[in-house]
Amino acid sequence: MKPVLPKRPNWIPLPDAIKESEVKIELTWSADARTQKAIERQAAIMGFESPTAYLLQALAAVIAGNEEDTVLRTDGRLVHGSTYAYGRSSVPRDG
Repeated sequence: MKPVLPKRPNWIPLPDAIKESEVKIELTWSADARTQKAIERQAAIMGFESPTAYLLQALAAVIAGNEEDTVLRTDGRLVHGSTYAYGRSSVPRDG
């Protein structure tokens, strides 16, 4: 019996996805007092030089992670890979 191979998916990994080290952002932010204290605590605990540096790193990580999970379908649509490119069995979807 021949092994069943998955169909060729109708998507490719996102071309030229940005990496965390490549994300460049200038940030101005404000928060209510309680949220600001939480941000300041987390920045200090994690050794960041400032709350802004902590927020920039968090945003860069999220952006790069989302880029890594984005795929380009052959019809030109960008979709989130884990939701639309793979079925429940982690086999590439064709739909």
